[in-house]
Amino acid sequence: MTAQLYGPINLDLNDGPIEVKIGLDGQGRPFARLVLGDLTQAVAISVTNSNPETLADLQSAVAELASWVQQAQKLHGLPAVA
Repeated sequence: MTAQLYGPINLDLNDGPIEVKIGLDGQGRPFARLVLGDLTQAVAISVTNSNPETLADLQSAVAELASWVQQAQKLHGLPAVA
């Protein structure tokens, strides 16, 4: 099964929030979601039907993003060269 996009999505994560929601849906079936944002502006990524390898890929991608942000912050702190 491939990822399904339910509409165009652009989200500036800023300072979150980031939550994991696990529970039962309205029909009593279990679900698991990663929720980015708050009640008024949120994106939920359902992982209910994902395999562990896909979640490992997500974890690796987040680690790569974290590394990029750290590097960008270091570069931003350097003095400008004339």
